[in-house]
Amino acid sequence: MIRDALEKSARRSSEQLARPLARTGIDPNALTVTGFLVSIPTAIAIATDRTWLGGILVLCTGAFDTLDGAVARLTGNGSKFGAFLDSTLDRWAEGIIFSGLAWLFAARGTQTELILSVLTLVGSMLVSYTRARAEALDIECNVGFLQRPERFLLIGISLLGPSWLLTAGMWFLAVATQITAIQRVFHVHKEVERGKTETLDDALEN
Repeated sequence: MIRDALEKSARRSSEQLARPLARTGIDPNALTVTGFLVSIPTAIAIATDRTWLGGILVLCTGAFDTLDGAVARLTGNGSKFGAFLDSTLDRWAEGIIFSGLAWLFAARGTQTELILSVLTLVGSMLVSYTRARAEALDIECNVGFLQRPERFLLIGISLLGPSWLLTAGMWFLAVATQITAIQRVFHVHKEVERGKTETLDDALEN
């Protein structure tokens, strides 16, 4: 319930910010592509140890990801291809940014953080993949406490702080993304089993 309330609040806030953009008639897909393009200098800034700049750009990338959906809702210009493009470029951007983090840790010689960045990337992709596969089975799968907006917010804040904060953030992300993916696996299993039970009950009633 708390999460639902937070999501509704965040959605209202994003729509308020998106209203001026919506009035310009901008295509939501243009915002999606722009957010993806910002991820490239973001990764470069992170890889070259300008973490403060990388943190700001990560937050900007996350903002574009929020605004494109809000503009699509406000203008009614959402489409199946737009949703596909958004999901695809989100994964691409995330891969680019985590590659920048891996490069940074490799250059610093911090092997633990390098491993954590790879684990986080794998976990992040699994979080998205499990949702996509669940939706292909007509199962809603929004469970879990670390979806993409939360990941980007945490990465951005971690990059803006001292090095110990970045290490702590990577530990949290590496563990939490795996937990979120596991949560979704159990959720889908539960929903599939529930569907079997309901089908059996219907068959018995008939």
